Amino acid sequence: MREPQLLGGWLEAARARADAWKKALFAVLGALVVLNIFITPHHPHFMGEGLPGFWAVFSLGATIAMVYVLKKIVYPVLARPEDDNGRP
Repeated sequence: MREPQLLGGWLEAARARADAWKKALFAVLGALVVLNIFITPHHPHFMGEGLPGFWAVFSLGATIAMVYVLKKIVYPVLARPEDDNGRP
């Protein structure tokens, strides 16, 4: 029964150092983009794939699009009360 307390302690320690984890994550992501400038694909499948940082920009755009769709379209549908049948 000591396992949940051990995991809980680890999660509390990680939560206490959340800023350090964020900085480390952004440092790794930045390093990957910089490495992409020097290490390019040998045979890109399409023109954009050969550009440095393409996948970073593409994933940022896709994330922004998904957040917009979820906030504007999906959330209002899910937030309706159960007894609401959609009619005015």
